[in-house]
Amino acid sequence: MKLTFLTSASVLIEEQNVKVLCDPWFVDGEFYGSWAHYPPLNFSSEELNDVDYIYISHIHPDHFSTKTLTKM
Repeated sequence: MKLTFLTSASVLIEEQNVKVLCDPWFVDGEFYGSWAHYPPLNFSSEELNDVDYIYISHIHPDHFSTKTLTKM
């Protein structure tokens, strides 16, 4: 099993040929524009389009980012 920390609570879990993306938040400006990533992200959400599953732990914007999900 491989775990890759992406940002905040976002983690990519890889096991054999299965990829699970947890709590994707990759677009700055959540919480009415007050939250941004630091340091800035070194990848784009489009690079993770090949995941098999997306797990959302709860609906706070830094865990369930509609801005991120619409870009994927």
